[in-house]
Amino acid sequence: MNIFKLPAICLLVATAAFAQAVPPKATPPATAPAAVPPPPPPQAVVPVAPPPAPIQFTVPVTDSAAYAVVPSSSSEFATFLPLVSSSSVAAPEKTIFDSVRGNAYNLFGTVGAANTVRDLVERPADIYGNKFFYISPVNSTGYTAVPLGGGSALIGLDKAPIDNLAALVFGYANSSFGFSLNYSVDKSFASDSDRKMSGRYTGAGDNIELYFSTGSLYANANWLTYANSGSEDYDGDTSAEDYSQLEGTVGLTGKSSSLDYDGYVNVIRTGGSRTIPNGDKYVDTYTFLGLAVNLDLGYNAFQSANARVILGSNNRVFAKFIDNVKNGFKGDNVMGLVISPNILGEFALTETWLTFAGASNAINVIIGDGDGNGKTSYLGIAHTPWTGAYVGLRYQKANLAAEAQVAADVFDNPFGGFGGFTNKMFAGFGGFVYF
Repeated sequence: MNIFKLPAICLLVATAAFAQAVPPKATPPATAPAAVPPPPPPQAVVPVAPPPAPIQFTVPVTDSAAYAVVPSSSSEFATFLPLVSSSSVAAPEKTIFDSVRGNAYNLFGTVGAANTVRDLVERPADIYGNKFFYISPVNSTGYTAVPLGGGSALIGLDKAPIDNLAALVFGYANSSFGFSLNYSVDKSFASDSDRKMSGRYTGAGDNIELYFSTGSLYANANWLTYANSGSEDYDGDTSAEDYSQLEGTVGLTGKSSSLDYDGYVNVIRTGGSRTIPNGDKYVDTYTFLGLAVNLDLGYNAFQSANARVILGSNNRVFAKFIDNVKNGFKGDNVMGLVISPNILGEFALTETWLTFAGASNAINVIIGDGDGNGKTSYLGIAHTPWTGAYVGLRYQKANLAAEAQVAADVFDNPFGGFGGFTNKMFAGFGGFVYF
């Protein structure tokens, strides 16, 4: 700035300030204005800056699932969490991949994929907040989720794990926990007073399953009759056959950044026996105690607004302790490791069409042959003889959706499927109405 102009500028500023301080009708004094002090040196002039904006604290949370499993004592979060109210943190927006899906989706259990209807049964806390109606004519199943008593109820018509016996499903969840029940019954009783006979019978598939979950913790137990069983009494002589299993699981799910995990411990006890009228009892070789530790992982390798790819690996270490039968089969042990890599991809073709696909195989490491002969040994490492793969298509518009999976045999005979659903050209076909 030209220093010779500074006095003039200062004089104008002083005159303007003086004029504002004097009432409008007052006559300015005739005396000469006071001398204007010299301006300060240039380095003393400090520009007046606008007031600083409030400091914004940013909490580095990727999404609600990852946030939920991070301990509050973490040094990364402890400083900032008290400064942000829960109402100021926006919930992650729902994407096109987040709707509850049907039987055609995620055949290989890739962790991190959207929930299926079956997932809601097995992790019943996730029932909360869902409202939908689902029918799959190919799989002969139907489910609906409705509000009930401040929570959500799930009612399903499904089938037993084996033998195509029908099943009734009921589940309920509130904001804290959920439980569900899957029940199939096939029991009968008979008697004949003339023959002095009575009997009770249980068909294969008779089953009861109980599930519970809260937060990231879940547990379940089930009792299954896996082959026709029963007992008969003829005038005091009793014969019986019993083929059943009891199974229980406890697990923990969670998410860390782009990695989802599901770790669980599984225990199973099977019992197959036959008792003849003289009291002798025979136990079949399928009777054993099994223990397994599982860790399933899913890595969200890529996700955009209209596509995502999840790389997964379902891993199991197990031990099988086969019963020692008196005067019969000698007990034996089998141990193993199973690694099942899998992949799931979803791609939005348009605003209403979504395609999905997946693939998986397994590597098995087996130690022991289970033949009851202590002089033999076995070690095997092998891939499964095939890689399973599927591709499916989903149509969704407003609150309606339909999806199906193309069966493998369609590619062998692309025109055979038009004969009807018996060929399952569209395996797992089902439709949703969301509310």
